[in-house]
Amino acid sequence: MKAERLKQMEEYISKRDFVTIEELSRHFSVHKNTVRSDINELVEKGIVEKKYGGVSSKSYPLPTSFEEREEINVDSKKIIGRLACSYLQENDVIFVDAGTTTLMLFEDLSILPDRLTVITNSLSVINRCFQKPHYNVYALPGKLERQMNSFASFETIESVKSYNIQKAFMGVRGISQNGDLSSASAIDARLKEAVLNNSQQKILMAEAEKVAHPAMLNFAHLSMLDFWICDRKTEEAVELARNSQIRFVAPNGK
Repeated sequence: MKAERLKQMEEYISKRDFVTIEELSRHFSVHKNTVRSDINELVEKGIVEKKYGGVSSKSYPLPTSFEEREEINVDSKKIIGRLACSYLQENDVIFVDAGTTTLMLFEDLSILPDRLTVITNSLSVINRCFQKPHYNVYALPGKLERQMNSFASFETIESVKSYNIQKAFMGVRGISQNGDLSSASAIDARLKEAVLNNSQQKILMAEAEKVAHPAMLNFAHLSMLDFWICDRKTEEAVELARNSQIRFVAPNGK
């Protein structure tokens, strides 16, 4: 009951700029002390932040825009995208995460299968898939997050739960030294969790340099995924993959 209330409270707060303790108490029919206790748990998880008399969703602004991030480590991302293409088969039903690395799955359209069903919240992925006339594209609904160039809200999270995903191609903001995968956005972290729970095969697309550079909010551990497609082999990345029992894929000799 408490877990469900916390989930509903998180969603309620996310849809408003600011919510008072009194309003939350009235809306959820619980004592103000209970509300304060719930808020403390959400604060510890990094989801909300306290303000005088109430609470609001906590935001973690990205250091650069989507367009600027597209220009970072381009060669490494292209390597990952080309390797990831080999995991696609005709008529696969896939989810493609919103990010500049996962977008590289569609960098060379000529090597992709002729027919795919693509589920995504990424505007860039939708635009790339539009060039493949036999692709079925399902765009997830929700609020547009301009810095991520994608739709990301609780509506997005709920909608993805209705799909049966064969293969999920996931990006990540950072990877901790013990294998925790993280995001800079609370909503994005929740969406990634929902996708992983609904996918048969889970494929991480991430550069080696993201190891030991975690972001604010964890959403999964490497051990929960099946493959880690990387731009190069480093001692740190290979060891982390081995300890997490995930198959590590990188170019030979790199």
